[in-house]
Amino acid sequence: MRFLKNKLAVVTVIISFALIITVAFTAKGRTRPTAFESIIGSAINPVQKVFFKTGEFFKNTFSTLFELKNMKKENEALKEENTKLREENRKLYQMALENKRLSELLEFKESNPQYKYIGAGITGKDPGNWFDIFTIDKGTKSGIEVNDSVITGQGLVGRVIEVSPNYSKVMAIIDERSSISIIVNRTRDTGIVSGNVNSELIAVMPLESDIIKGDDIITSDFSTFHKGLYIGKVESVEKQERKLQKLVKIKTSVDFKRLEEVFVIKNANALD
Repeated sequence: MRFLKNKLAVVTVIISFALIITVAFTAKGRTRPTAFESIIGSAINPVQKVFFKTGEFFKNTFSTLFELKNMKKENEALKEENTKLREENRKLYQMALENKRLSELLEFKESNPQYKYIGAGITGKDPGNWFDIFTIDKGTKSGIEVNDSVITGQGLVGRVIEVSPNYSKVMAIIDERSSISIIVNRTRDTGIVSGNVNSELIAVMPLESDIIKGDDIITSDFSTFHKGLYIGKVESVEKQERKLQKLVKIKTSVDFKRLEEVFVIKNANALD
């Protein structure tokens, strides 16, 4: 079988060569092929078609493979560029958030020159709700003491409840055990605000107190905290006639889910 295939290939080549020679010497000045040329042409034309189609197939196949290879390279390059751009965007976003926090703190510092500020990072939190109790990376070596107020540029965060040389524990104002004496900034009415199981702030105010939704709440003179620290805005007011009081829900100005760094504040002469 193999011999026959080889023989057929040899015959095909010989016929093709004969056809080329014949055409070369006889085609000049003629417009129609001879009977012999027609016979030879009819015999070899199918073979030529096979060779042509095979050549075109390989040409198109290699061309497609080459294009696919280039597309793969371009796709990988685009993926790499996209990854770099996303990382750059993430960094820029973090820088924008940090700049916002620092701007808020700077504004607070300019409005409250009576304080000194100790910056601290949050290094951990106790298991449980949100950031009710958390640890910061500064302690007695930095001048921090129990009951020092802890803030961000947005407002009051909590107070120091435990101190070691290199770290301290802070109780957030949303903790159930927290209790703060407050003032309604608009009317100067006073009350007591505490955290609850839902990590919200609830204030109990006298029934006759003038307090409405949207009022700003700050710390009072009678609080463990420094006076005048911003806590948040009144979200709702509920009258309790039988108890002769109002139950006030306060939305904190600080986002306790996203705390990263805080500032411990002390009186201006406390660190001298």
